[in-house]
Amino acid sequence: MNYKDTIASIKSIRDYKKEEVSLQKLDQLKDYFSKGKRLVEDINIEVLLKNKNEVYDNLKNSAGYNDRMIEAPHYMIILSEEKDHYIENTGYAAEDIMLKAWELGIGSCWITFKDGENLKKKLNIESDKKVTALISLGFDDNKNKVIYETVYEHNPTKTEVKIIEDNVSDRLGIRDVVFMKKWGENADTDELTNMGLLEAFVSARRAPSTKNRQPWRFIVDDGTIVLALRSDSYADDYEEKIDTGVIMLYFEAIIDSTLFDMKWKLGKTEKNYEVPADYEIVGYCIS
Repeated sequence: MNYKDTIASIKSIRDYKKEEVSLQKLDQLKDYFSKGKRLVEDINIEVLLKNKNEVYDNLKNSAGYNDRMIEAPHYMIILSEEKDHYIENTGYAAEDIMLKAWELGIGSCWITFKDGENLKKKLNIESDKKVTALISLGFDDNKNKVIYETVYEHNPTKTEVKIIEDNVSDRLGIRDVVFMKKWGENADTDELTNMGLLEAFVSARRAPSTKNRQPWRFIVDDGTIVLALRSDSYADDYEEKIDTGVIMLYFEAIIDSTLFDMKWKLGKTEKNYEVPADYEIVGYCIS
């Protein structure tokens, strides 16, 4: 996959054509997922592809933001065994298949849900695995429309959903999200270019996050890249871990395709980097 071009153009799709995706393309997605990228290799994870008539009516009052279910011709359900970092692994693997779908001309969107066991019951899924993601799938019915939902960090009661021209116009800049050596020391883009890291950070800032909070910050410490994630009232533990997996995929995919192979290590570093109390170091990688 050409990750750079796909990441630059992908957007969340909430309005779908009634047209179904061909079985050939759906099989391509399933095959890609079975061989796709993983954050944690030894976690058993699988994807189920279901049609609208199997899902929508059963979940239209119990899934989606404020229980407003997205209507789509197809849905992906991700199931995972429960192990350390299995939710982060789902975020990483699910976003990877969503990027592949976009490359094939197929749109997608994360759908929130409250109770995975209830979802399995409603959809007649017999599995010991946990439901870790529900994703709509189909063809974009409004190609010029980019939905952008954001919360305001300094006004906790305000959430806005609006239409914008592209998927980066309201994103934080590189210097807002990347620090050098310690927290608050804004990165120099020329230095990041010389280190071969700038493209990866440019792509990483496009990553989706819960309510577009953009909760991640990076610290570049010589050959180590540290990832810190903000905790706040707008995302629960599940959503924060999904966001962690997604941002790790975006960064790693570009590094792998432009520079060298790298792998994230989940967990804290020995050094605290003066990270503030509302942020937590969730992983790091060594270049």
